[in-house]
Amino acid sequence: MTRYPSRHPLIVLTAAVASFMMSPRTSLADGRIDPNTLITIPHGVFNGVLYNRYEAMFEGESSSHRPYRVPCQVIAPAWPDDGNGFVLFDWLNRTTVFTALGRDFPVARLMLTDDFLFAEGGSYATVRCDPIAIGTPWSDGRLDTSAEFIMSAGDEYDIVADFVRALDTDPLADDLLGELTRKGAFGYSASGWRLRGMLRHIQGKGLFDFSLIGGCGRGYDFPVGDKIQHSTTEKLPRADAGLEIDFCTEAEVIHPRFSAADSRHDDMNYRSYEFAGCSHLRNVDAALGGLPNADTANPADWFPFVRALLVAGYAWCDGVEPPPSIWLGAPGDSRIARDANGNALVRFVGGRPIDTEGYRLPEVAVGENRYIAYDPSYDDGTLIGLLRAIFGGFVDLTNAFTSHDDYVEQITDHTTRLVGQGYLLEADAEEIIRRAKESDIGK
Repeated sequence: MTRYPSRHPLIVLTAAVASFMMSPRTSLADGRIDPNTLITIPHGVFNGVLYNRYEAMFEGESSSHRPYRVPCQVIAPAWPDDGNGFVLFDWLNRTTVFTALGRDFPVARLMLTDDFLFAEGGSYATVRCDPIAIGTPWSDGRLDTSAEFIMSAGDEYDIVADFVRALDTDPLADDLLGELTRKGAFGYSASGWRLRGMLRHIQGKGLFDFSLIGGCGRGYDFPVGDKIQHSTTEKLPRADAGLEIDFCTEAEVIHPRFSAADSRHDDMNYRSYEFAGCSHLRNVDAALGGLPNADTANPADWFPFVRALLVAGYAWCDGVEPPPSIWLGAPGDSRIARDANGNALVRFVGGRPIDTEGYRLPEVAVGENRYIAYDPSYDDGTLIGLLRAIFGGFVDLTNAFTSHDDYVEQITDHTTRLVGQGYLLEADAEEIIRRAKESDIGK
């Protein structure tokens, strides 16, 4: 491969955390894809390669001897030999069940896009694992999921571990994916806390080569008996759980629920990045989730950063160091320095203090808007209120530009430097510059 190269209480008993870290819970990976339920849907052509979407029911028994039966999905080249041996597992996000979407959601495909994921022959896989989503729509509704069930919330981690291991061992998975040479994982926000927990427990041993986790800050979720609990303790992933890249937006630095400043550290198997001026998700995503006043939410599009980090994670597995960490302050310090427009500044790169207005999205760096990462006026104690608050807002500053050519030159300069530093990919850079040229800003 050449290019990819409802929250839990924040106070958790120490004994429960210790039990999780030392527990012998190890899924036997006896889950199987039911071949009698398999359906195949053409998924398009990417870089000349024909892709199919495969959906089926996945069934097995948890380590607590409780059966489960859930829908799963694989998107892969129609002829496995056209693939590059890489599969990305997407831990579905549960929070969207409580929004207008009404179902668990594949955030990896939203952020990374299919065009990016499949351009180099990669594959994608996911499975329903949270009982809160049972009975909600699955994909486009073609798969019969009427017999789905999960008996206990505590089985979520077993289902994921079984499914990921089945991608290597299940005969049907082998037919769909061919031989796998590398496995990645993706989790964001609620599913990011789940994935963080997996990588800090013996159950995560050997599941993934690398993981990309966003929107969490410190802490992780973990199973205890029939429940999933949350710890605010900041721990490194297990040394045998692969490499981990974490990313947070400015919203997770500001809001104490996330405390992202406490997750600022670089280690042999861990890197972290923070995106100045950015909210938990973008205004277009607020509209997708049916949140109030979505048009006034933060428009900063930071998804290109995530695509670059996936490429960096893949390359890290081959010994290529990822780009230096970028933080909005020193470890543990949630205070944020701002430029003249009120936009956050990156103040630590690679763990060392800096004094520059760089290392931000081009639109943030040039000050198209004042980007508000968190708007407390919406935070009314409800889940929807919290979500809308961490989607932020903005103040339009585009009238401050009096020369379109100068605006485009500034955007191009910042974009080119980010590509050189490894924080943007060339294709995303070209798109950013194209949008700047076609805009009316400065005219």
